Amino acid sequence: MLFEKLALYCDSYIQLIPISFVLGFYVTLVVTRWWNQYESLPWPDRLMTQVSGFVEGKDEQGRRLRRTLMRYAILGQVLIMRSISTAVYKRFPSLQHLVQAGRQHLEWAGPQGPS
Repeated sequence: MLFEKLALYCDSYIQLIPISFVLGFYVTLVVTRWWNQYESLPWPDRLMTQVSGFVEGKDEQGRRLRRTLMRYAILGQVLIMRSISTAVYKRFPSLQHLVQAGRQHLEWAGPQGPS
């Protein structure tokens, strides 16, 4: 009985504020939240540009340092994505799976290692 009274009360005010107007606010709120979350995800591109600019050296040591820093950055991104995405979590359910994926990468690169 109380629910019916509440429904009739809300129905009497439905003409004052159109449902499409309220729905527009809701959709804007949801999309804004999603976009803010998307923008807060760390992407390695910006970091890669910074690392390539600040880590000097065209020799083997500089190249290795840049590659190692980016590997740590990508590892951090995968660890973050594991907590967000079920697809990534299914691909890497444990840290051991990450280690195995890294070893496969080294095996695919050949005996000299990745370039």
